[in-house]
Amino acid sequence: MNFSEIIRYKSLMRTLFLILVCAANTYAAAITGIKLPEGEKFSLKAYEIEGVYYIESASLARFLGGKETIDFFGKYGEIEFDGYEIEYSLFSRFLRSGESVFNIYKPVRFRDGAFLLPIRYLIDVLNQVSPNDLDWDGRTLTVSPLTYNITGINAFQKINGVLIEIYLKEELRFDVVKTDDSWIYVTVSEGKVDSLALERRIPVDAVYTVKTYQFDRSAQISIRMRPKDFTFTSKLRKDPLRIQILVRGEGFVDSSLVSSDYAEENFSDNTIDVIVIDPGHGGEDFGATGPSNIKEKDIVLKIAKHLYSYLADDERFKPIMTRQDDVFVPLSKRTALANSVGGDMFISIHANASENKKARGLISFSLADAKTDQARAAATLENSSIRFENMEDQKQYLTDLDFTLRDMIQTEFQRESADLADIIQKNINKSAKINSRGVDQAGFFVLDKAYMPAVLIETAFISNRDDEKLLKKNDFHKKTAKAIYESIVTFKEKYDNLKGSSN
Repeated sequence: MNFSEIIRYKSLMRTLFLILVCAANTYAAAITGIKLPEGEKFSLKAYEIEGVYYIESASLARFLGGKETIDFFGKYGEIEFDGYEIEYSLFSRFLRSGESVFNIYKPVRFRDGAFLLPIRYLIDVLNQVSPNDLDWDGRTLTVSPLTYNITGINAFQKINGVLIEIYLKEELRFDVVKTDDSWIYVTVSEGKVDSLALERRIPVDAVYTVKTYQFDRSAQISIRMRPKDFTFTSKLRKDPLRIQILVRGEGFVDSSLVSSDYAEENFSDNTIDVIVIDPGHGGEDFGATGPSNIKEKDIVLKIAKHLYSYLADDERFKPIMTRQDDVFVPLSKRTALANSVGGDMFISIHANASENKKARGLISFSLADAKTDQARAAATLENSSIRFENMEDQKQYLTDLDFTLRDMIQTEFQRESADLADIIQKNINKSAKINSRGVDQAGFFVLDKAYMPAVLIETAFISNRDDEKLLKKNDFHKKTAKAIYESIVTFKEKYDNLKGSSN
C-alpha cells in the first residue's frame, strides 16, 4: 500500500468510525421479500434508523437477482439487475440510473459492510427503472411481473418552457397532438396505464390537469395546459425510458425565477456585458472553515464585492450578484437568476478545502464530467450545499446536468467556459502570486443550467494555513478580483471580435 492509499484508507476508517458512533439510533429489522407469481419468500436484512426503514444494498441486489459492486475507498456502490443499474454514494440523498438522477430524500448510510438505502423512496426509483412492479407496505417488499407499462408522469419548469416526462417500462410507439383548447393528447400503442400514478397534481402551474384513458390496444394521456398559445417537441429518451415533451410559448416562463430588480431591464444583445457574480455559500451554509475559524462564505463575498466594483466602474459591463449579503441562495436559483437576466457570463467564487492540510493553490473549473480525483473532491465539497436546501429546491437536481436543455444549449458554451477558466487561472496566478494547480472540469450543481460561459474558481485552500493567511488579506481579495476582471475584459474582446467578424 503506497502513501496515497494509506491516506485514503485512514480517511475511510475515520468515516466508518463516525458511522459506528452514530449507530446507537440504528435497530436491526427483518422484512419479507416476496416474488410473484410463484410467491417465493425471502428474508431481507434491514435496519430502522430514526423511524425510517433502510434495506441493505447487498440484500436488495440478491432479491432482484442482480449483483452489487462496491468501491469502499470511493464510498459508492452500484446494483445491476435485468440490464438496469442504480448507483449510490455514502451520505448522498440522490441515486443515479443511466442519465437520470433521483432524489431519495434520506441519506445513504453504511452498516456492517453494506450500504443502506431508504426503502420508501427507493421503491419510486426502482419502479421507474425496473421492468417489474415493486410494492412496499411497510413490512413487506413485493416484486411482481409487469402490470402497467406506463407508470408515471412529472413536469419541470425550465427557463424556456415546461418539460413533461411520461415514464415507460418498455419501448412503445406513441403520437402527440395538440388541440385548439390547450390539450395535449399522448396516445401510446399497446400502452397499459397506471391511472392512479398519472392522475395526480403536477407541481408546475402551467399544467392544469392530467387524465388517462385505457383502450384495448392503446392508452391515452391527456394533459390540459393553462396558456392557450404554445408549441411543443417530443422524443423518446432512455435511462430511464420516458417520453419527453418540451412545451414552449408565452406564459410558460416561471416568473418566480426572474429577479424583480432586473426584470424591467433588457440585457439581451450581441455583446458580452451582463456578468453574473456568484459568491459561494452564505447564511447557514458556511462553506469550508479554516484553521483559525474563518469561513469560506465571508471571504468569497469580499472578493465578489471587489469584482463587482471593478466591473461597475467599467461602462462596458452590467454586473449582477447572486447574493450581496450573508444569505443562503439555493444552487439552482443562482443560475436561474443568471439566465433570467440574460447573463453573458457566470463566475462562481469559492475557497477550496482538503483533508490533506498541505494542499494549496488555485484551481479554475468549467462544467463537465470529472476526470480527476482533484475535480471530484472539489465538486463533492461544493455540491454538499444542497443539504441546506428545502425539498422543492432539491427537486431541481432530479435530472442532473439537465440532458434536454443541456443537449440543445449548454454544450455550445463548454469550449468558451474552458477558455475563460484558463484565462482566469493565468491572470490570478500572475497577479496574486499564488500557486496554480491548473484548469479542470467537474459536475458542479451551481454551474448546471447556466446557458452562458460559466466557471467556478477555487481561489485558494482555506484548509491550508499559508493559503488561509492569504485569504484573510484584503490585498489578496483585491488582486484576485482585479485579475478576474481583467480576464473578463480579455475574454470579451476576444469573443466580441469573433461575433463581429461572423456577422
